[in-house]
Amino acid sequence: MNKKAQDLSIGTLILIVLGIVVLVLLILGFSLGWSNLWEKINIFQGGSSIGDVVTACKLSVTAQDTYSYCQDFKKIKVDGKVEYVNCLDSRVALGIENKITNCPLRYTSGAESSQTYCNSIKTTLTDKVKINGFDYEKDCTFVPA
Repeated sequence: MNKKAQDLSIGTLILIVLGIVVLVLLILGFSLGWSNLWEKINIFQGGSSIGDVVTACKLSVTAQDTYSYCQDFKKIKVDGKVEYVNCLDSRVALGIENKITNCPLRYTSGAESSQTYCNSIKTTLTDKVKINGFDYEKDCTFVPA
C-alpha cells in the first residue's frame, strides 16, 4: 500500500496537548504574576472564603482533629482584603453545629488564638493584619475597633 500521511499516536497527541497547557500557564504566570495566577486558579491555598473554612472545620470536628480546628489558620479574602481565620472565628463558628472543646489553653477563644497566631507570623508582617476578625498592627499589638 502507498500511504501519503503518517499516523499520529495517541501518546504523541497527549504530549502535544500537555505541552500547550504548560506553555499557556507559563505565559500567564509571567504576564499576570505567579501569585495572581495561583489565586485565580485557586490552588496552593487553603479556603478562599468563610464557607470553605466552615466546611473544613466541619471535617475537623468529624475527624476530631484538634490541631486543624484550634490552631490551623486559613488565608482568605473578605471584601477584597486578606484575613486569616480558623474555626474559632465567630463568623465560622456560626456555621458549625458540633464543636471541639478541648483546644489547648492559648486557643480557647477567637481572641486568644488570633493573638497567638499573630505572634507566630509577626516576622513576616509588613502591614496591619486581620485575624479572626481582630485587627493587629504589624508588631501584633491589638487595634480596638
